[in-house]
Amino acid sequence: MNIKQLESFILVAEEKNFTRAAKQLYMTQPAISFQIKSLEEQLGIQLFERLDKAVELTDAGRLILPEAKKIQANYEKIRDSIAEMKGLKRGHLNIGASTIPGEYLMPHVIGKFKSLHPKIDVVLQIASTGKVVEMLLNREIHLGIVGAPVKNQSLVSSPLTEDRLILIASPQHPLACRESIKAEEMTQYSFIMREQGSGTRMVIENRLRKIGINSDSLQLAMELGSTRAIITAVEAGLGISLVSRWAAEDALKLGLLKEILIEDLEFIRSLYLITNKLKYRGSATEVFLGFLHYFEGMG
Repeated sequence: MNIKQLESFILVAEEKNFTRAAKQLYMTQPAISFQIKSLEEQLGIQLFERLDKAVELTDAGRLILPEAKKIQANYEKIRDSIAEMKGLKRGHLNIGASTIPGEYLMPHVIGKFKSLHPKIDVVLQIASTGKVVEMLLNREIHLGIVGAPVKNQSLVSSPLTEDRLILIASPQHPLACRESIKAEEMTQYSFIMREQGSGTRMVIENRLRKIGINSDSLQLAMELGSTRAIITAVEAGLGISLVSRWAAEDALKLGLLKEILIEDLEFIRSLYLITNKLKYRGSATEVFLGFLHYFEGMG
């Protein structure tokens, strides 16, 4: 019996579906089926009843589930304790953040935190929202900060602070002479968008959909993997885009960009703190979460 088998068993039991459980673990369906089959063979019992469109726990499976969760929680606690024994001394914290909070918010927050807790080592990894979720599910990070809520039974999303997306164009763009436009007018110009899986992109597509604008109607000129790259492309006159005001602030002050108001649309989004319900929280994580709650720059 190994921890991967127990993790697979717990997720299949919660999802009642092998395919959905496999997606959460970033495994193939045959791979997670193999983990369950191996566990059943080792225990000498059947854990699931396979139905047409779902699976249900057997009596034995229902008996084992709470114990499996305890083993998983204890494993996480032991792993974190061993990590601290290997020289981390006062604490170690791995944080994952999507581009906007990672580049424009978290360095300031971590700096303040380190001034209060200099013995806690903090590592910040910046990646797409999807990658941050993957790292959290794989226990590679202790918590994440992303630009969109995450729907996953193993994770908890809670609003942390707000960010405003603004429409930007170069000073030479035809829209630069206007103070404001209607939302539907954005579809008339080349548009630069973040890549699929980006929290910013999800927010834009969802907000446009709510006012009856399909994102497919945008004249997509290019997709770029960072907000910094988008701002550079807009400065070069390659199109317009919606980006975080935090990210565009310096370029706006220097006159390299022009902000155009959207009369009938406002893009205010929450940035979210995400944690793994199944992961043991070490002392460093608890201290940092408490700091976020009281940090003056939040909310």
